[in-house]
Amino acid sequence: MSMTSRGAYSACFAIGLATVQLLALRLSPSPIAVRVILPLTIAAAPIALWPHRRHIGTWIMIVGLLANLGVILANGGLMPIEEPTVAAALGIERASSYHPGEWIAGSKDVLVRPGSGRAIALGDSITIGSARRGVVASPGDIVVWEGLLVFAAEASIAWQRRRRQNRLDRSGVTEAPEANLDPSY
Repeated sequence: MSMTSRGAYSACFAIGLATVQLLALRLSPSPIAVRVILPLTIAAAPIALWPHRRHIGTWIMIVGLLANLGVILANGGLMPIEEPTVAAALGIERASSYHPGEWIAGSKDVLVRPGSGRAIALGDSITIGSARRGVVASPGDIVVWEGLLVFAAEASIAWQRRRRQNRLDRSGVTEAPEANLDPSY
């Protein structure tokens, strides 16, 4: 199987995992399906990444995924989020409608009182944006995104090198230009 085919299968598998997870989060009427599907899809993500294991960005993403998986498993299949973080992301009025220990419908989060969740430092604690429009992320999410950026940079550099090599191959130059110099000068 060519590297392009493996990459395509890998991308399709990753998109499938993300779709299953998103559908479970958005459509599940109760947290039971989310508590099962969320950790399973995160645990399966390294399988999608495995064909790209030679890239540093892949390993960075796997570290972030493992951090997320650990905290989710430690909290019964959901990501812990503290009340102040929910208030910062949604506004105090909307945040007050949720109760500690309750799954926040449509999300991967379970609301916990400050300091009451397990491995809470790895939970959703980073607010991006402002009240009513904020998004929350965990340290593991940030590491996954950093890994994705590193992976994209590595892929871009590899693509540029292949493109340059293809131009050299088409021009008939098989060696570096310096090697073609006549040493008798």
